[in-house]
Amino acid sequence: MNIVIIGASAAGLSCLNTLCTISLQANITVISAERYPPYRRCFLPYYLSNSMTEQELTISSPSDYPSNVHFILGQKAEKIDVQKKTVRISDGRELGYDKLLIAVGADAVQPKYYAEGRRTFTLRNLDDAKKIIDAAKGRAVVLGGGFVGIQTVCALLERNIKTHMVITSRHLLAMFLDKASARYIEKDLVDMGIEITTRDNVADITWHKNQLKVFLSSGIALETDVVVVCKGFKPSVDLAKASGIKVNEGISVNEYLETSAPDIFAAGDCCETIDLAWNKVRTIDLWPAAVEQGRFAALNMSGTRSRYPGSIRMNSLQTKAFHLISAGVLKGEPGLTIYEKYMPSRNQFRKFALRGNVPVGMAFYNCPEEAGLFVNVIKKAMPLTVNPENIVNGDVSIHDLMKP
Repeated sequence: MNIVIIGASAAGLSCLNTLCTISLQANITVISAERYPPYRRCFLPYYLSNSMTEQELTISSPSDYPSNVHFILGQKAEKIDVQKKTVRISDGRELGYDKLLIAVGADAVQPKYYAEGRRTFTLRNLDDAKKIIDAAKGRAVVLGGGFVGIQTVCALLERNIKTHMVITSRHLLAMFLDKASARYIEKDLVDMGIEITTRDNVADITWHKNQLKVFLSSGIALETDVVVVCKGFKPSVDLAKASGIKVNEGISVNEYLETSAPDIFAAGDCCETIDLAWNKVRTIDLWPAAVEQGRFAALNMSGTRSRYPGSIRMNSLQTKAFHLISAGVLKGEPGLTIYEKYMPSRNQFRKFALRGNVPVGMAFYNCPEEAGLFVNVIKKAMPLTVNPENIVNGDVSIHDLMKP
């Protein structure tokens, strides 16, 4: 049997490793558009901050695998012929398959002003990080106030790069937190030396005589060495769409991670699966979820029918000044009941959301001790058996919720 895996990040590598452990007698080919051996993409901010080397970023080498596993690096999968069951790659070769996994991840959003010729980059892969490091000598502008934007400004700060953050919304992490919660993070970032401009956007970026300027809609002009765009990610669906595979926001899959094409599976950021907190199908751009999906895809590709149960979105953001863990739904849905407790003297807050009596979202700031347990409560849709106020006040341990 010939198995082809397109993508060598979290989902693709997890699928490969699972196939190897179940001793499947198959010829396995992994195609990656990147020229590097598999690495931890989610750790790119640590590489950017100079706290992790390229070698430490690397997960494995092609030489670590048995002889039935073949890597094709630096080549892009351009077309899947679902009738002939072949994949054409950018060097012109066609590879046949019996089972195929699409695990191509997501692409960074590139607004109309994006142009690498004007030292404007995203942070999605290792080459992006290297370009930013080469260009950022003393000043940087980071566009976007989400988790990646915050990770990026903190990483640049570690390199002694003076950084200005520009956010279109009213406050940081506007898709996850309200203003009261976000002000804690904004204060810590400002105290670290990061400038923040909110409710503003880029009108133009100019590059003239080695001078890079960012002009904002408000009229502010920022001189900088580099611009890093952190405006989110979108599922990479072009390959699937061009091959006639059903696509919504992401690649559509069933509970076994099968696409609309026979013997083709999808996993990771490129596909849509059940979000347990939202209780609907959507993309979940999360490394652990991609790893989990890759494992389930491998089991199903090998003939062991295994239903993927779904996951939830979760983020952990840790800097020298603060630690934020959030998961699930905290806003954007009517009918949620929010419980929160702010402790300014400790620079902490706890916040969670209930749908009925079931926790569906949380954010813990500088109190991570039981956050992981609360994420499990959300994933398992466990109804509360205690007063919610006692949880946010810290009067009841979340360990008590996990008891049978």
